[in-house]
Amino acid sequence: MKWHKYILFPLLLLFTCKAVADDLNDGFLKLSENKPEEAIQLWMPLAEAGDKVAQASLGLLFQTGQGTEVDFIRALELFRASAKQGYPFAFTALGNSYHEGLGVEENRRIALIWFLLGAEHDPNSAFMAQALMTEIPEKEVQSLIQKALVCQDSKYLKCDF
Repeated sequence: MKWHKYILFPLLLLFTCKAVADDLNDGFLKLSENKPEEAIQLWMPLAEAGDKVAQASLGLLFQTGQGTEVDFIRALELFRASAKQGYPFAFTALGNSYHEGLGVEENRRIALIWFLLGAEHDPNSAFMAQALMTEIPEKEVQSLIQKALVCQDSKYLKCDF
């Protein structure tokens, strides 16, 4: 009878992962149908369970007020939770938050660090990083690049900015 658990657990895990993917995809579908409230309902449990894509996606809805009241603080919490898991689009979202002063004091140096972290996977981050590097003295840029590398090397645990 003990062998059943070795078969049932992977099957349960497979169905759970499929349900998570379905809810995530259904949320994007609802968003494309201009039903952000329904996307929030689908993504909230996923975000609370630690899904990095749901966290970043919900963060954008809170930041823009789609389907909910604008809540920059909640958006930042979600972006940070997603970023700690290495999700590149959360890096871009945090870069935008610091660049525009959305829920935080505007800080182009911190924005640059986040854009550098997202640059490899997101062309918007790469563009913003390049633009900001022309505005910040080169010596400071090198220091900020080092901070981004420390963050990346720590698997996003030492990103205290």
